[in-house]
Amino acid sequence: MSPLVRSRYLLLSPDEYRTQAGERVCLGYSTRTGRVFSVSPRTARLLETGGLAELSQDVRDDLVRREILVPPQDELGSVLDGIRDTSARPGLRGFTIMPTAYCNMACSYCGQEHRKGSLRHERMERMIARVLAAMSDPRTGHVEVTWFGGEPLLGFRTIVEMSGRFLPAAAAHDTRYSAAIITNGSLLDERRVDVLYGECGVRAIQVTLDGAADTHDRRRKMKNGRRTFGKIVALLSSVLAAGNHPQLRFDIRVNVDAENQDDIPGLLQTLAAHGLGHPSVDLDLMPVHSWGNDVSDVELTPAGYAEREAEWLALARSLGLRFRLLPTRRRSTTCLATTRNGELLDPSGAVYSCSEHPLVPRDRDSGVLATLDDLAATALRPAGMFDTWYDEIEQDRWPCARCPFLPVCGGSCPKLWHDGAPPCPSYKFNWRQRLDLAAQSKGLVRCD
Repeated sequence: MSPLVRSRYLLLSPDEYRTQAGERVCLGYSTRTGRVFSVSPRTARLLETGGLAELSQDVRDDLVRREILVPPQDELGSVLDGIRDTSARPGLRGFTIMPTAYCNMACSYCGQEHRKGSLRHERMERMIARVLAAMSDPRTGHVEVTWFGGEPLLGFRTIVEMSGRFLPAAAAHDTRYSAAIITNGSLLDERRVDVLYGECGVRAIQVTLDGAADTHDRRRKMKNGRRTFGKIVALLSSVLAAGNHPQLRFDIRVNVDAENQDDIPGLLQTLAAHGLGHPSVDLDLMPVHSWGNDVSDVELTPAGYAEREAEWLALARSLGLRFRLLPTRRRSTTCLATTRNGELLDPSGAVYSCSEHPLVPRDRDSGVLATLDDLAATALRPAGMFDTWYDEIEQDRWPCARCPFLPVCGGSCPKLWHDGAPPCPSYKFNWRQRLDLAAQSKGLVRCD
């Protein structure tokens, strides 16, 4: 019998649950596979105590299949090699495109500096040429475009014009094309949703709501003084009710800090009341972090945020709102900044590897890797400061090397680690409560 060891990327809840048939089970989460699973209390105990020799062959085989038991190996190196491999594959090319650097909001916690100005025609043509060159590369099977800002819908005509070139080219080269937009939602209306979906290939729209109406409109102020919460919620509700965009997904991001944390339950109840507990809507709660600005007065501690978030997620579940309980797959790459196949193009023609660089005064100039004028359309972006991220983890420069969540997290955000602001995801601190919610969804009842 070949030796086997417990994977370092396994978490087991100490709680026991009872199935509808009366059987007792324990829940675990394998971050190597992104799967929640159940085992008998005896198996869980043997996994915890190292009594693997006492497991039956059938149980051992099942645990090997789930990558819970693995051969003795450099498991950290194996996981990192897998992420490196998928990060370097040329089949997927990602372009984050900023049609404008301006924003029509002045959010209280924002560290961006917004500048007026439209994308000049020759720069737009160079951007288009880069994306088309990727599509024509026979190694490319999929091109992803994310429209970003500032507020990208201030450049709506540019989005439509560029998309009108991307979609036919993708079809001509038999390249899969997908697009998403990150917007504050203030300029969305049903006509624009129709155009984004039908003419621009957009299948994912992220909007931000930072509390119920008064809280949101206070925190996310429009520069012209208009209120936006009611308009955004009504628009989402109307689009979903109409059902004309079957492949479109909405992601509702909620930035949480000390100022709005008490308003989150009210927001969740409002979303549910407007029909946003919908299969096409995902809720994404996120703690506020620095974008090069000082948010220490309002930033929540990771553990404090995670404790409250667990309560909010339980409420969201009871209201029928949908959210990602735990990551369900390993990271293919950590972010745009950790793959040469991803890049950000800003309206000035600068090429970046990190989305937090172009609008942050401290990083805007130092983060530029090249310009559209001096970079050949067919060339990958130059190496960026975070392309060695996985080497840094393997060298134990960051706690990620010892974290059981590494396969599904990938280190979260290299820039924030380098800035001295650990960006560990909240599930690192409340995974047991999340497993409780997973148990409920499986019809399990926790034993006292």
